[in-house]
Amino acid sequence: MKNQIFRYVGILLFVILGIMLTILIYINFFKKEDNNYATLREKGEGEILYLNSTIIELLNKVNNISYNRYYVTIEQVNQSQQQANSNLDTNKNVNSKESSETQSASTDTGSATEATNQSESRTSKLSKTDSIINADYNNVPWDEISFGIETLYTAWPTINIDLKSLNVQEQDLSNFSVTLDGVAKSIKNKDKSNTLINLYNLYAMLPKFLSYFIANDAKINIYNTKAYILNAYVLVEKDKWEDVNNSINQAINSLNSTINSDLLYDSEKITFDKAHVLLQELQRGVELGDKEIFYLKYKLAMEQLEII
Repeated sequence: MKNQIFRYVGILLFVILGIMLTILIYINFFKKEDNNYATLREKGEGEILYLNSTIIELLNKVNNISYNRYYVTIEQVNQSQQQANSNLDTNKNVNSKESSETQSASTDTGSATEATNQSESRTSKLSKTDSIINADYNNVPWDEISFGIETLYTAWPTINIDLKSLNVQEQDLSNFSVTLDGVAKSIKNKDKSNTLINLYNLYAMLPKFLSYFIANDAKINIYNTKAYILNAYVLVEKDKWEDVNNSINQAINSLNSTINSDLLYDSEKITFDKAHVLLQELQRGVELGDKEIFYLKYKLAMEQLEII
């Protein structure tokens, strides 16, 4: 009887041990899966941020708008030529005897001077960017924009694969690819209006991509807010001021939905409040119907939204 009891107890303990091991394996497996997904999600966020920065920069370049107040230019300096000019000035002040004595030496070193005339150095110079109010909006830097879109083409296949792993729908990814081709075509044709439209359509997909794997409504709202502002920026090109005003209203409502929620830390509210003020200023700029003043206020508002 006792042997049977011990036997049953042994079987029961064996079964319990087996269940516990199965549970541990199950937990470790899914914990590992969660860690892998978290890493991929973080990478996906970084890739969306890259697309955000690149597309906005290209949109701004179309109208020669830059967030930078200064830019660095590189100048080449021919040091040998400078030295030769200096020596020439010095030789003018010597007497005829000294000139006669140095003539032979000058002849001997002539070939060396000629050889070193080719040596150059570079120096950097800090210059101010052009004023937005007085900028030339018709002089589009197509070469810079072409290089930017080619860089985006290079990055897109890897981003595509990662977003697909984050459950972004195949159709949405395909739409991005088609729109990217539309951007390239409009740039090739140097079509300013369609370049702006296609770049905006490209950006408008980013909030949707993000919504597939991010539950942070505040972050998604910021992308939506920027999309509304970019839409207004594109509409200004066609002087559609009423539509511009409507789009800015949508941007303000999108931002307010975050400001009025409990999603922000106290330290973040000042940054969001400043963005709200700048959007209101942008809306006042619409009433003037002046593109240059609008672009100035657009730049300030977008700069603030980019740091949130």
